[in-house]
Amino acid sequence: MTSKYAEAKGKLAAVTEELAKERVITSALRRIVAELDLELRQAREELEQSENVTRLPATRRRASRR
Repeated sequence: MTSKYAEAKGKLAAVTEELAKERVITSALRRIVAELDLELRQAREELEQSENVTRLPATRRRASRR
């Protein structure tokens, strides 16, 4: 009985350690996703602003004939 308890206790410690590692990883991934989301929103806003600018046609230069 005590050997089963010690075995279960060891497995619980291993699972607890693995869970702690996974929490660190998921926390980092959440921060990365949040930062990328902010950057994407900013890029979209900049694109919208640049689309609101009236573009003037470029003047065409005539090649001088010699």
